[in-house]
Amino acid sequence: MKVTVYGAGNQKLYTEELNLPEKYGGEAPYGGSRMAMEFAQAGHEVTLAEPVRDVLEDEHWNLVEEAGVTVTDNDKEAAAEADVAVLFTPFGKGTINIAREILPELPEGAVIANTCTVSPVVLYYVLEKELKMDRTDIGVSSMHPAAVPGTPQHEHYVIGGRPTAELDIATDEQISRCAELAESTGKTAYVVPADVTSAVADMGSLVTAVALAGVLDYYYVGTQIIKAPEEMVEKQILMTLQTMASLVETSGVDGMARAMNPELLVKSARSMHLLDEQEELDAALRKISQLNDDVMKWIEGAEVKHTDLVAAQALTGELKTVMGDRAAEGTIRRCMRKMFE
Repeated sequence: MKVTVYGAGNQKLYTEELNLPEKYGGEAPYGGSRMAMEFAQAGHEVTLAEPVRDVLEDEHWNLVEEAGVTVTDNDKEAAAEADVAVLFTPFGKGTINIAREILPELPEGAVIANTCTVSPVVLYYVLEKELKMDRTDIGVSSMHPAAVPGTPQHEHYVIGGRPTAELDIATDEQISRCAELAESTGKTAYVVPADVTSAVADMGSLVTAVALAGVLDYYYVGTQIIKAPEEMVEKQILMTLQTMASLVETSGVDGMARAMNPELLVKSARSMHLLDEQEELDAALRKISQLNDDVMKWIEGAEVKHTDLVAAQALTGELKTVMGDRAAEGTIRRCMRKMFE
């Protein structure tokens, strides 16, 4: 398989600021350059496109080339024969710009696979006009490493499959190609809906893991101990998650925390401690109760801005009723793109 990896990875960040060798182990180079090396060592024909030579030391570039990787600073040329183009590139616009630049150059049937820098569905929406008009053969998926490549924690890839919204952004063969590439390096390939990949693979998976533990805890306590109707419990979970998401969007994390009042939240949530084995609730109450003075000043100084607490699916359903499916879907896609602009 012919593979191009875009972006070698910022080694100064990995080794000096995050201190990965001491904290997690492994050896530099980390990031996209390590992905490229592992793909080459698995027998693939690999190109690494990186316009900034200084992101790696000379000794790291030597390791990359000794692994059999071809290095170039020309993004377009690197796309010319890529069966899979992996974007290990800057967050948001930077990745979108590279994807748009290389799209016309990719060979028939290629797949663009993002990593942690933009949702594959958002990337599809951004490129939708070109994908529908000029390059109907190109697929969009992801090969999210879900950990820094080069560390022992990088044991798997998260592959973007068919989205829950039933968008046709990649063929089954293109999705399987990404999974095959991941598995060829000895790592596990998890195929999940493309619109779910960011929640379970990005750094924000920390939030997902803690929130999921809380959701499952309340679902069990609510339905099995309190014996509340399942629909009531699920709507309360929905209201909680939607309230937090909406407040973060309008007012930031500090504004959300101020609106929720940590002291009040601890007192309220303690009343839901109904079982000895609610360790996740114990941990959350302890954490929120022990916020230091600096954090409390940060929270108390925040502004809580106007927020429309509307469940997103209820809103999209109403938009489709009022505007019609096509106009509503266009509005929804523009809103998703704006999150990364």
